[in-house]
Amino acid sequence: MMPHVAALLSHQLRKARPGACAVLAGAVLLACPQPARAQYIERYFQPGVPGYGSEAGVTVLSRQRPLYQEHGVQVGSFNIRPNLDEALSYNSNVDGVSNSPGSWIVATAPSITVGSTWSRNALGGGVTLHDYRYLDTPRQNHTDWTASLRGAYTIGSGDLTANYSHLALHQIATELGALPSTSAVPYTVDDFRSNYTFDLGRVSVTPNVEDRIYNFGSATINGQTVDQGYRDRNVLIGGVTTRYELSKQRHLLLVLHGIDTHYLKHTAGQLDNNSTGFLFLAGIDYQTSSVWRYRLLAGVEVRAFAARQFGTQTAPIAEGSVIWTPTGLTTVTATLSRAIEDPATENTGSYTFTTSDLVVDHELRRNVLLQGRARFQLAQYLNAGTQTSFSLGGRVTWLLNRNLRLSVDYAYTQQSGPTVVAPIGPGGLTTPLGGTFRQNVVMLTLHVAP
Repeated sequence: MMPHVAALLSHQLRKARPGACAVLAGAVLLACPQPARAQYIERYFQPGVPGYGSEAGVTVLSRQRPLYQEHGVQVGSFNIRPNLDEALSYNSNVDGVSNSPGSWIVATAPSITVGSTWSRNALGGGVTLHDYRYLDTPRQNHTDWTASLRGAYTIGSGDLTANYSHLALHQIATELGALPSTSAVPYTVDDFRSNYTFDLGRVSVTPNVEDRIYNFGSATINGQTVDQGYRDRNVLIGGVTTRYELSKQRHLLLVLHGIDTHYLKHTAGQLDNNSTGFLFLAGIDYQTSSVWRYRLLAGVEVRAFAARQFGTQTAPIAEGSVIWTPTGLTTVTATLSRAIEDPATENTGSYTFTTSDLVVDHELRRNVLLQGRARFQLAQYLNAGTQTSFSLGGRVTWLLNRNLRLSVDYAYTQQSGPTVVAPIGPGGLTTPLGGTFRQNVVMLTLHVAP
């Protein structure tokens, strides 16, 4: 399973928004680190409406809570936001197989973001660290970290932006489509991107370019160390995004991107995963009232592979969300996404990945937030059948004060699919992929911020 890093990068490069949503999102990452998928909506649409009072678009998580809001530290014209999440959790199935052992996990996640408060131009960055200690299965211990820098220079009515991020991450076996490694698989991503928006009144045009470089370490499969260098690649993306403002909080969107994927190492006798392609997306962001909001992007992605056996893959892709706020205390969010992902093993080609979520957030008290959620995921491979994952979960978050927040989280996951034998490295080495397993995760998290 190859992660799409766009949403993760944009989250780290943006100035962190205050409010409860930061600790809620962090709690999920601490419980079960998973790579961000192709989240086109958050990448191309403007950030969500900030929450004040009862204005249109306010949800339970976006609403500002002045008594519990993190202010950060103001140093000159820069705002500095240090944070620390400390979590204790139990995972009943750490390897993602039917007889996998469980383990207690201690997770520590400090971070710091810095952003300018200038009226023109912008400069910001951040560093995050996520350390996971598996007390009963120490072979799974790993530490993720990221560093990012973002600058924007105002030219006319638009900003020329330049961004760089380095991500040192790990892939774990319980992720859908991942290799059955008994140790977390390390990989790095270096991401360079730049864009400029031409403001033409109700119409804006944004050309952009992005270069992502992936490098993988080794997996541990059946007691053997297996080099994953065949997954190293360079992904170059260029395109243009056009927005049209129908009215306030109502926009049309058109996206056209070309994509070139070049694998840096090729094993003799294995198929070539290099590909070129393009994607076309059209969408709408429509706020009908304070009760309903619709956001939809849909289109098609085409990939032509260098290997004749893979041919050309064409798939409809989409991402949409419907937000229903029946009262000021409850928000119901339904989302659906579908995209093409890069292959995780040799000779298998890419696959389409579909995710649907239903989340209910409720404000029991001003400082007590409840959440229930359900998720369904489907991975459809060119030559290896399908895998599915279904999960249910819930969370209670207690905002103690503006500096401390406490949350308790539970998640149940069931993953299933046919067991197939796939190549995983040079020398003809193969391993079973897929199969069925169940997992329970319970977690207690303390969030600290000045």
